[in-house]
Amino acid sequence: MKQDRAITALGVLTVILALLMMSVGKFIMGGIIALLAFGIFWTRGGGKFNDRSIYEKVIRTDLGIDELFEKIKDVDTPFGKPWIAGCKGYEGDSIVFGPGRFKDCVIISRGGKNIVIRHMTLTDNIIRSEEDEYRFSELINAAEADVTPERYAIFAGFKLASVMLVKHLMEIVEKLTEDRNADVPDSLDFFRFYYHNSSDGYLRDSDGAEALKVEYSYSPFRSAVLDGEGSEMASVMPHAFNKKGIVVDMAGYELFANGEHYGEIKRFREGKKEGFICSTEDGDYTVNIFPSCMRAKISCNYTVERDGELKAVIGGSPSLQFDAEGWCRNDLILSYDDDYLVLYAILEIFILTLNSRFLK
Repeated sequence: MKQDRAITALGVLTVILALLMMSVGKFIMGGIIALLAFGIFWTRGGGKFNDRSIYEKVIRTDLGIDELFEKIKDVDTPFGKPWIAGCKGYEGDSIVFGPGRFKDCVIISRGGKNIVIRHMTLTDNIIRSEEDEYRFSELINAAEADVTPERYAIFAGFKLASVMLVKHLMEIVEKLTEDRNADVPDSLDFFRFYYHNSSDGYLRDSDGAEALKVEYSYSPFRSAVLDGEGSEMASVMPHAFNKKGIVVDMAGYELFANGEHYGEIKRFREGKKEGFICSTEDGDYTVNIFPSCMRAKISCNYTVERDGELKAVIGGSPSLQFDAEGWCRNDLILSYDDDYLVLYAILEIFILTLNSRFLK
């Protein structure tokens, strides 16, 4: 939040400087500085802080840390159940989820009249007793580990899992602020993990086993998921192309299952939300884009929801260089309901296909 305020202040000062330059007749220089100010605010994003930040959420509440801990102490997550420690920069106790294997922690602290929930990997900032030191004994130092597509995907997957946990803990705090007797779930955000490396033709699970075969190409357009024997299970085809063979995005896309019409995919933009609506014979799925997860260098991030329930998270990296594979992309899926894995896979491959013209 401090960084966000600093960026905002820098943007305001840049605007003032641009106006001052123009007021003394230096219009060209003032225009250049005004463009710089636009870039600062564009990078920062609009709306409220909680809308812009995926790593930190701030909630105005009189709910105390001790009271909140009593409500959520038995909630299990991919980073374990919460425990109490101190956190540098905050007075009093903090609630800690983690750390995970790659040092991911989600910390809940009180700052003034607010509760602050944030993701962090700086484990030295957690003030703990000796009896809790065991929690930090088997952490992986990503900077020193050999980087393979599989390890990178798992590393990035935990970053996505962390930001989802931050969001869902915020929702719990907001609910308990309104009603101290509100129900709290027994568990949050447990998922099955899958990844697809563009140098390989398969969607693989966390053990590296082949789950599904995938094929994609922007020109000619091909976006498909196949079973282990090569039979097509799902595919997407644009409804229209222009004279140069470029996809006409606004015309929408047809979704096929086992070679037959299964649904329609259309891009949408409503206020601050944008993504795709996937209308199928089994119901509608909303595929919402959310900000890039820069700590893992992944972008093209989407949540897949049905009737407001989170079903999956899709993350995609730009081209990265690996020792054995060279330059390639790594996409990943966090599946919260494997009954719909083929749908998540075709949505991931479809989005990868569309973005492949930009991300070489």
